[in-house]
Amino acid sequence: MTARLWKFLIFASLLTMILLTGCLSDYSESSRFAKPLAFKISGSSAATRNYAVIIQNSLKAVGVPVEIETVEFNTLLDQLRQGQYQMTTSRWVGGNQDPIFLKDLFATGAPFNRGRYSNPELDKILNEAVSTVDRNRARELYVQAQELISREVPMLPLWYPDNMVISRKTVGNIKLDPSGDFIFLSKATTAKPTEPFVVTLESPPETLDALRGTDASSERLRQLMHSSLVRKNESFDFVGDMAEFQRAEDGLSYTFTLKEGVKFHNGSPVTAKDVKYSLDTLLASDSRKATPFFEGTGDKRQPYVAGVDVPNPRTVIIRLTQPWLQLLTNLLPMPIIPEGSAAAQRENPVGCGPFKFVSYNKAQQVLELAANESYWNGAPQIKRMRVRIIADANTLQAEFKSGRIDLASALSNLSPDAFKTLGDDPNLKVEQFPGANIVYLGFNAESESLKDARVRQAIAYAIDREAIVRDLLLGQGRVAHSILPESSWAYSPGQKYTYDPARAQQLLEEAGYAKK
Repeated sequence: MTARLWKFLIFASLLTMILLTGCLSDYSESSRFAKPLAFKISGSSAATRNYAVIIQNSLKAVGVPVEIETVEFNTLLDQLRQGQYQMTTSRWVGGNQDPIFLKDLFATGAPFNRGRYSNPELDKILNEAVSTVDRNRARELYVQAQELISREVPMLPLWYPDNMVISRKTVGNIKLDPSGDFIFLSKATTAKPTEPFVVTLESPPETLDALRGTDASSERLRQLMHSSLVRKNESFDFVGDMAEFQRAEDGLSYTFTLKEGVKFHNGSPVTAKDVKYSLDTLLASDSRKATPFFEGTGDKRQPYVAGVDVPNPRTVIIRLTQPWLQLLTNLLPMPIIPEGSAAAQRENPVGCGPFKFVSYNKAQQVLELAANESYWNGAPQIKRMRVRIIADANTLQAEFKSGRIDLASALSNLSPDAFKTLGDDPNLKVEQFPGANIVYLGFNAESESLKDARVRQAIAYAIDREAIVRDLLLGQGRVAHSILPESSWAYSPGQKYTYDPARAQQLLEEAGYAKK
């Protein structure tokens, strides 16, 4: 099948979906709302714009008018943090793999609760779950939490996108785990390892300082340049990364033993003092990564970490004020940096990961890295890496076809048919791996139009996610029924929302939104 014919079939399929939603006259006679819902999305992603239009038409069909507003990515993040939206859609990278994240996302006043959702019953369940050592009891509580969240719908899980990787056929050993972390590049191979190996990000990093960056691009760079004390295995349980760890029986301390031979990019050995310095620096900062290390806000803000002890150069003991199971969760994205280097990290990041920083040209949006030949987990085969920021999908495709890019992964700015087109290029290959990250539809629960859970349920019933995954995503994902991935030990689908516009109509009527 030619690329032209393939694009025509995709277009025809999408057009059919939109016409179907627009032609259901029983469901779209008039609007139920005085004003359209403001649906804010990132303007850099063509794929997001495509499925946002389908959602818009699906909701219009049941009498819910929606106005799509495209916003620059970082501006959108600021607006979400300030609650300046009614609906939004995006992708969580990494955090959703840990059930503890449910508290960060849905507890009253939690740092990532951008929808301003509040439910005392859920708060009680999650508070017990995150402090319960017994795995069976914790699972029971997380199942209860997911049941409640699925009924209230403060956020609608849409699908788990597969991890799609485009690369030149000369690139080998591409093995992504469900998290899609960029650490796989430390084991990738290329036919020309001494030439610059070009990879892409779809948006510029918020910062090069890995103690502060929380956006997806900053996180990808952290995975390339830094190592952490812990990582997640295939079942999303925590295991040691550059250190092994042990939890005290009373839950009031964790002991970490650094692996031998771990060195920073500058050649100096990583010691327990560096670990202490990294954590102390984070806790003393206003970084968003520091927020979960504290309980309460304002005058009631109290630390979970009582102190950090260094009995010898390879041993670190983190003492807690109370048993706190979220310690490992929050240590995962924390880089280990050399003692005294915090001020320099924004311009010259130094870590102990597989690649070391060389330069960053902000004007050209190009970052240069070099292999860390002393990397504790084996020197990368790729010796020079060039990271280019390319937001425009057409530019990205043109650069691939011209041979100026070697590999791209974790792409949300390419439409699914673009993967098919690029895969037809004789010099390129497309590989598909199951993913665990989540694409979601977020609601501002403080919005007058969305504060009734029945309205949010109606929206869930009005969207045919199965059709979107099949016809728009071309099967490059799986419909999601929870924020947690299906392979998580705490996963439960809760209440499922299948496509049912009649039920959506009924719920809107019950919520007081009759046709006008």
